[in-house]
Amino acid sequence: MKTITTLLHYKALPIIWSIIILILCSLPSKNIPTDVVMVNDKANHFVAFAGFTFFWIFPTKQSWKIILVAIAYGIIIEFWQAILPKEFNRSFDWYDVVADGIGGIIGYFIWLIFNKLSTIK
Repeated sequence: MKTITTLLHYKALPIIWSIIILILCSLPSKNIPTDVVMVNDKANHFVAFAGFTFFWIFPTKQSWKIILVAIAYGIIIEFWQAILPKEFNRSFDWYDVVADGIGGIIGYFIWLIFNKLSTIK
């Protein structure tokens, strides 16, 4: 458990996670492998942003700022999707923003639970 906790404190993991979110949200929807990820789009957003918050809190220790950044990042990605070419079949979706925000908040609680469990000896 100590090794995992140590790895979670490096900034490389949340940076990579953030880039993966951007890449997956920028792909044309027909290019997203449905056999690798869940089919439910809102669940994907929820999990992605729960992970965003979870991974970013470890190296920064600024939970509320990270939650706000997660929500802002979700909104920015939706605006980004709105300007992608029409053939990408992407658009702005407020429900995605809601799923991102709820995921970001729940990621904080997952971090709290993980943090509590990792300190139990």
